[in-house]
Amino acid sequence: MPQIKAFSLALAAAALITPAASAQLAGYEIVAQVTAYDATVSKQLIVNCPKDKKVTGGGWAALDKTDAILEGQATTSQPAYDGSHWMVNAKNQSSFSPKWKLKVWAICAKAD
Repeated sequence: MPQIKAFSLALAAAALITPAASAQLAGYEIVAQVTAYDATVSKQLIVNCPKDKKVTGGGWAALDKTDAILEGQATTSQPAYDGSHWMVNAKNQSSFSPKWKLKVWAICAKAD
């Protein structure tokens, strides 16, 4: 009997999730920027969404000159309070390369 309850709960959860997962975001766009490639240990970058859009998510990467991913640590990776941009403060922690660049992207969509 517990297997049937678990299966029923899984079906109910799938039914609730499916419509939202298949919905399209109007005006979906990824905006990205990159800092200079240098040996600055800590960097900050803010990526703005276009004026008619709000940030729905974002991310970052510490990269070497060939865009290979380096070890890094974000002290901040968050949206603006008003949804206008995504901000990242990050540090290079790579023993491989003292020089690096910070790439930040904002996932933007039309706001109603």
